[in-house]
Amino acid sequence: MNRSLLLGAAALLATGTASFAADLPYPVKAEPVQVFVPAFSWTGFYLGGNAGYGWGDSKATDVLFFDSLGGVYTPGGLYAGNDVKFGNMDGWVAGGQIGYNYQFTNNVVVGIEADFQWTGAEDSRSFYATVDGPYYQTSAELEWFGTVRARLGYAFDRLLVYGTGGFAYGKVSGSTTVMGLNGAGAPDFTTAASGSYDKVNTGWTLGAGLEYALTDNWILRGEYLYVDLGDTNVTTYLAGAPGSYVSAKADLTSNIVRAAISYKF
Repeated sequence: MNRSLLLGAAALLATGTASFAADLPYPVKAEPVQVFVPAFSWTGFYLGGNAGYGWGDSKATDVLFFDSLGGVYTPGGLYAGNDVKFGNMDGWVAGGQIGYNYQFTNNVVVGIEADFQWTGAEDSRSFYATVDGPYYQTSAELEWFGTVRARLGYAFDRLLVYGTGGFAYGKVSGSTTVMGLNGAGAPDFTTAASGSYDKVNTGWTLGAGLEYALTDNWILRGEYLYVDLGDTNVTTYLAGAPGSYVSAKADLTSNIVRAAISYKF
């Protein structure tokens, strides 16, 4: 009888265990956790530096020499000079920029930027006003320039394509030496009188560029700018010849290609 009870108990236990196991849920593989990475935004302030190369032209037109002295020239005489063009106003540029961008939900980006550049653009020329003189030695230099520009672009995530334009200003300096001719028709350096000038010109600029966000903060740029500093009347008083001076109308344009890196806050 004991053996029958034991067998019955074992059978009941086995049946209950199997039934309990059948009721347990099967393990289900957990869904992978999705990490949300926000899209890059160009909105924010930025500050950086840049360097590149510039090439351009400067022209002096209506060059006139007014002489109040006797000797080499007739007192009070008026001598016209040939128009002179400085065609190799080339050199390096380097400086910094600061600005702000705002990106709309449709990926259009608007902004404003100011920059300041030092340059090494300069050139010199020599010429005769007439076969009888006077003889001119002239130079021109763009020492520095700056711009304040609006920017409009479209963002392809971390790539920004934009156009830009606005106000430009820059310091143009130069020098002029005037001398008569000797009996052989060559410049007579004993009659030389020289002067220099500095002018801050204003004008406009247009350009375009590409920017790429290397990280959420560091942005690399390539940019082209056309800068027109307009024309201005320049008067150069000649040291050593009191009352004598050279007048001209001068203008300057420049093409700038530069690379920049900025830190976005």
